[in-house]
Amino acid sequence: MPQLRRLAIHAENPAQLAAFYQNVFDLEKIGEAGGAVFLSDGTFSLAFLPMSDGISSGFSYMGFETVRIESIRKKLAHTRDGDPCLVELSGGEIEYEMRDPDGNAIGLCKRAFDASYQKTPVPIRHIALYTADPQRLAEFYCKVLDMKEVERTDRSSIFVSDGYFNLALLYKRTEEPLGLNHFGFHVRSNEEMRARAEKAGVAPGARRPDRIPFAEYRVHDPEGNGIDISEKGWKF
Repeated sequence: MPQLRRLAIHAENPAQLAAFYQNVFDLEKIGEAGGAVFLSDGTFSLAFLPMSDGISSGFSYMGFETVRIESIRKKLAHTRDGDPCLVELSGGEIEYEMRDPDGNAIGLCKRAFDASYQKTPVPIRHIALYTADPQRLAEFYCKVLDMKEVERTDRSSIFVSDGYFNLALLYKRTEEPLGLNHFGFHVRSNEEMRARAEKAGVAPGARRPDRIPFAEYRVHDPEGNGIDISEKGWKF
């Protein structure tokens, strides 16, 4: 089945932002190309991309590994929502691109994304996005990318998984913009990671409300991207 293994972030200073994640979360640098920097926890990778005209900083796309491109193309053709187009790209690691019903960019790669040889102690296990219709997105990710629903909340949010990674489809209730919002690390000690974040020059973060089913704390990197840290982890 397709596996969610990449998150790309457009950064004002990719090298500086990557260094923050190396220092705080012990991610390993696995490459640089064209101003972009790539980090990995041994399974999942982060791509810090340089900004260009018309593109602002922040989350860019999610990347899935899959060898079944034609199967996805056929499933896309039968979806009731969203753009059924699967665009072939050239010259980069991402081979195909598509959009979910909300317009969030999804990159597809027939081979595995590069990853560090050894697993790091603080893995990335979660991405969250805001949507006006979690059910519609859940149907898309389950039907097209074979993810499974693993949790629902009384606030209408839905969590889906590829068996390893947790993707939260959060119901938009406030001023939060639609689209990718934050991602999360499964940590051994919340307090240690908060202290490391503070030492790296950012606020140690606030405790999440008890009604939040998984992550206990939210911190932000130097460019304002949201990061959940959680000792208890997520459901897969």
